[in-house]
Amino acid sequence: MSSEAGRMRQLRQDGGFFLLPVRALIRVTGADRLRYLNGQLSNDLKRLAPDRAMRALALTAKGKLCAVVWVWLDGDAVIVESDEVLGDALLARLERYAVSDDVSFARVDPVPPLWHVFGPAAAGCAGLQIDRLGGDGRDTPVRPTGFLEASESEREILRIERGLPVWGRELNEDTLPHEAGLDRAAVDFHKGCYVGQETVSRIESVGRVNRQLAGFLGDFDPSLAPNAKLLDASGAPAGYLTSAASCPGQQKTAAMGYFHPRTGASSFSVVDESGACLGRAERSEFPLVSE
Repeated sequence: MSSEAGRMRQLRQDGGFFLLPVRALIRVTGADRLRYLNGQLSNDLKRLAPDRAMRALALTAKGKLCAVVWVWLDGDAVIVESDEVLGDALLARLERYAVSDDVSFARVDPVPPLWHVFGPAAAGCAGLQIDRLGGDGRDTPVRPTGFLEASESEREILRIERGLPVWGRELNEDTLPHEAGLDRAAVDFHKGCYVGQETVSRIESVGRVNRQLAGFLGDFDPSLAPNAKLLDASGAPAGYLTSAASCPGQQKTAAMGYFHPRTGASSFSVVDESGACLGRAERSEFPLVSE
């Protein structure tokens, strides 16, 4: 087994840690902070527990994504975290409907550096509980010792294997929560009204969308995969890929992308923009690799 494959196996089995990238934090204060945010975000913030983050969505009135966020309590404030690139737009979005509410918003600047510990390595680690890599995880201000530090490329492999969409690749302002599977962990269907709820609830009732995020395993070059198209056995368009990476020791490429559920296909040809065939891909369940 190569050293790269051995490291990936250890990260999957034992977990590890990494320094969090730059991100946007918005500090929300005021007596109405929880009530107001609960009317803006898709999850039920009344269930927030101390030292534990909750996944939620900020949506447009038509139910499309503005941002995927983490929310947690911080004393007499609530912290809302998003990708750095969405920080200013999210701040404006949250401020838009605050008319007579006792609520204030402020960007946290500078954002303090934190380390994220994930997997079994996080057991017994103090800090905010948050599952950034699809499992148990903790954010801590102290650099961990005794575990592997995951590189950026290794984190990308784990992200793809575990089916975690990110903004700019799988997610954008045209994405509906159900298309990316965000309804499962970031939406509460029993809470009160929030912006975008009508569309989200209607899709939940209908039970289908025109595209669905999925995982794929194949034999194609991952560097050529982003924006590659998927064709079914008849040669008809069946979807497209968004992210891909080679899995050390697996001799396979793991990928994420969207397919059209109506095709009913599970095996696809992967082609580039010119129509040249790059290889084959099989639709697979997440996690795409488990050791």
